[in-house]
Amino acid sequence: METVRRYVFPLIWMLVFGVIAASLAKVAFFSDASAAGPQDTAAPAAALAEDSTVAVRRADVASTLSLPGTVRPDTGRVVKATTAGEVVAVWVKNGDHVDKGARILQVKVPREVDPVDAPAPAAPAPSGAPAGSAAGSAAGAPAAAPVAAPAAAPQFTYHTLHAPASGTVRGLTATTGQSLASGDTVATLSPGTYSATADLTPEQQLQLLGRTVQAKATIPGTRTPVSCTSTGIEEDDPEAADAQQPAAPQVDPMTGMPMESTTSAASLRCAIPDGTKVVPGLAVTIGVDLGSAKKTLVVPTTAVEGTTDDGAVYLVGDGGEPTRHPVRLGLRGEDVVQVVSGLKQGQEVLRFVPGVDNPEAQNGPGGAGW
Repeated sequence: METVRRYVFPLIWMLVFGVIAASLAKVAFFSDASAAGPQDTAAPAAALAEDSTVAVRRADVASTLSLPGTVRPDTGRVVKATTAGEVVAVWVKNGDHVDKGARILQVKVPREVDPVDAPAPAAPAPSGAPAGSAAGSAAGAPAAAPVAAPAAAPQFTYHTLHAPASGTVRGLTATTGQSLASGDTVATLSPGTYSATADLTPEQQLQLLGRTVQAKATIPGTRTPVSCTSTGIEEDDPEAADAQQPAAPQVDPMTGMPMESTTSAASLRCAIPDGTKVVPGLAVTIGVDLGSAKKTLVVPTTAVEGTTDDGAVYLVGDGGEPTRHPVRLGLRGEDVVQVVSGLKQGQEVLRFVPGVDNPEAQNGPGGAGW
């Protein structure tokens, strides 16, 4: 009995564990393919195709260019001296609001005075005149010294400098008795208005060329965006812009397509309406309306390659491989892009450009908003 417990029972347990291990290995690595029908093998491929492609559809598109901006005071009008002279009166001080044409200061300028003629000396007595006569007495007297001309009193002309525009006086340093030269800066007239400015990349500036730019500014503390009273694109100094440009075009290593430039060569200016509460340096968001279209062909933004009018999508080829397909692009919405030409409604395209990470994986196969 001792021999059975020592040798037989361990062998039996080893055989049992061996059978269990073999069964598990067969289930894990040698599953019975014949147990699944034809529909079971096709199901995973169908699910993959459904998750990775999307049909071109029709939808409304509203395109808005959103730009981060900063509030800055508008540039004031510089007041310069028009005449050289000595300041004799200053009628305003810093912080005063003046209207166009108001008096700023007055200078005096010396005026040249014509010299006063001196009286002519007496004529000498004629020869042969009696000694006792008046003529003889005059002839015998010494000649009178010439009379000096009286010094003329200094005379001046006065010139008043007027405000070239309405505004608040800033930077006034002129004082009475100070001498000014023509062209010297006297003060600055600040209009008291503000504008929001945002940098534009070359690609963004290209989007706005030839458009009537209409923009709104989203200001902290306001419920709705305020419409800009005027908008304009201001280009930077060409020499400074060239110095900031990279030596060679930047290329996306994943797609091989040129990347958008991050160097700004221009800025968008949005005039803030009067009465809006803003302060210099306040961060705002400027939204530029680029247009809208109704019931137009669209695809998800993630399916599009390219940032200009000429782009591409990817179709599933006969062998299941992605095939690049050029298209003409239009407006860009929040999560869709308008397809002007190159695709038909219902045509299937890859939801994501090959080689680009899926930014919406956490939202599920359908993506956000599609």
